[in-house]
Amino acid sequence: MSGKKQESPEISILIPFKNAEAWIEECLESIENQSFADFEVIGVDDFSSDGSKAIFEKFVKKDSRFLLFSNTNHGIIPALDLAFVASKGNMITRMDPDDRMPDHRLEIMRNRLLRCDKRTVVTGKVLYFSEHEVSPGYLDYQSWLNDVNMHGNQYANIYRDCVIASPNWLTYRENIDLIGGFGILHYPEDYDLAIKWYENQIAFEAVQELTLYWRDHPDRASHNSNFYNQRLFFELKINAFLKNDFRGAPLIIWGKNQKSELISKLLKSHHIHFKIQEMGDFHRIEKLTQPQLLITEYPDEKERIEIHKNLAQIGLKEGKDWWWV
Repeated sequence: MSGKKQESPEISILIPFKNAEAWIEECLESIENQSFADFEVIGVDDFSSDGSKAIFEKFVKKDSRFLLFSNTNHGIIPALDLAFVASKGNMITRMDPDDRMPDHRLEIMRNRLLRCDKRTVVTGKVLYFSEHEVSPGYLDYQSWLNDVNMHGNQYANIYRDCVIASPNWLTYRENIDLIGGFGILHYPEDYDLAIKWYENQIAFEAVQELTLYWRDHPDRASHNSNFYNQRLFFELKINAFLKNDFRGAPLIIWGKNQKSELISKLLKSHHIHFKIQEMGDFHRIEKLTQPQLLITEYPDEKERIEIHKNLAQIGLKEGKDWWWV
């Protein structure tokens, strides 16, 4: 460990990093410039082979709030676990080394969290940026994520995608302890964390302000690591659905595409009976007793509103009887 730790800061910022020398100084400067100053930064070097560690060490030498550890096992999950165990803050947040914090992020999130029940996670808006062009898929995700959080629809959308950006939340440390710490997570760890908070009925609150500049670049782990492939995402979401929300009622996969094929394989591995139907056949759904729907297509907003209205008319509620996946 490098650095001399201060006593019990209010916020601990956990930063696992690996080979991030191109961006990490910009990230750490954005933290150093926060309007709220009672924090510590727990960096964990995940076996970097570039100059990332040396850059972090410069901050350790000039600012006692920055502390540096070396990972003892490979990967983000053990790095996060090590950082959390080493942290002392009453509140916990995560940051990734290639992103930036707006100057007032900690202040804004802390002020909201102080007004909430203890079992709450605070998030905010994200904005993707890049030295090149941000990919259309990430822009779509940014739009969806901001919309979900600004409308408070996180629980209803939990099986659609990760409803909280991994480096864009703040919560009390007991809400990490409650789920068993970071060490029990599976990849993709950001999605598994959100699911475990959902399972434990932790509330999600969103501030209206921008709280994360989220960098898109070719070396992002989500672009390159097998830990973030589609199958692992779907294994997490289907396992969570079966554990938390499946009633054993008639289960319908609505839509025929690659997602429905993948879900079918996963359900069969659990020996779950289901049927696949073309999306939009409301009459067949209406004849079923308390059906549950996993909708694998995500049409434009006008059609989504119509689907929502028609399903409500036959007594089916989003987040209880049906979900976008």
